[in-house]
Amino acid sequence: MATTTMTMMLTVAEIPLLFSDITPIPQDDGPHPVCQIDYKRDFVTAYDTMRAILKADERSERALRLTALCVKLNPANYTVWHFRRVCLIELGLTEERVEQDLALAAELGGSNPKNYQIAFHRRALMEALGLDDEKARRELGYIATILKEDGKNYHMWSSRQWLIRTAGLPALWEEEISFVNDMIAEDCRNNSAWNQRWFAVHQGTRDALTEDVARQEADYAIEIAQIDPYNESPWRYLIGIVRENDSLVDHYEQAAADVKTVLVEADRDAEACANLNSARIDLLEIKGSTGSIEEALELCKSMSAEHDTIRRKYWDLRASELETNLSTTN
Repeated sequence: MATTTMTMMLTVAEIPLLFSDITPIPQDDGPHPVCQIDYKRDFVTAYDTMRAILKADERSERALRLTALCVKLNPANYTVWHFRRVCLIELGLTEERVEQDLALAAELGGSNPKNYQIAFHRRALMEALGLDDEKARRELGYIATILKEDGKNYHMWSSRQWLIRTAGLPALWEEEISFVNDMIAEDCRNNSAWNQRWFAVHQGTRDALTEDVARQEADYAIEIAQIDPYNESPWRYLIGIVRENDSLVDHYEQAAADVKTVLVEADRDAEACANLNSARIDLLEIKGSTGSIEEALELCKSMSAEHDTIRRKYWDLRASELETNLSTTN
């Protein structure tokens, strides 16, 4: 990694000699800057030179090396990352160059795991060069290491989705479900992992699951909800599955109601569990009969008046919606 960085990146001390033919362009903060940033001298030298290179649209090896220094000084600078890709394409986007840039991005990403520019740069490089099985799996492995440290990193989850879709390898969908199982087992409240599970079991489409697969997923959601009935994630996942397979609603409405026994056995007030009752209300509403909507309405009123008064306005709103549904059902 260190050797790669040295060959790709300038030092600030090299700039005056290597760019002796370039007139640096200072940052223009206007005639009366309100709060001028006191940049370090190295930053000013690098970016003043970078502005001159951008103005000249110089797509050279020295410009490429300068961009590496500039993104090290500010890894969030979109313009520099974009120009780096322009230079790479102009100079020839070889396997070796891509590998070097992935190493650079990984090095900079270590202390900037939520940096979108780094995540997008990696994706753009692979788009340009093309994905095969080996490249896709290696990048998924890299992303997995980031997610193990930061399980809710939106950019990394988004990158995983793009990779799996783009690679088009059937095995990756099943492997992703296994990966997500591990992530949920580690943190069952990780809604990002639940979202990824939905993506994986649906294979990136909006098509409803078959009834057998839907039952498997609904059973999984109930199983996780039993671990912690206060956890909203499995309940919302269950509702999504049942909404697109409403023939399952009778069974899983009862399964949801049965989870109350977990709270009773733990000496907790089962009637006050907001996320469980919210799921039950939704399931009863999906059932759509007069009796089920009336039961859902009573649950809303109970939550509003007694068990969850801090969210009274929410429960009153749901009650109002149910009353409207009830009037159309009768």
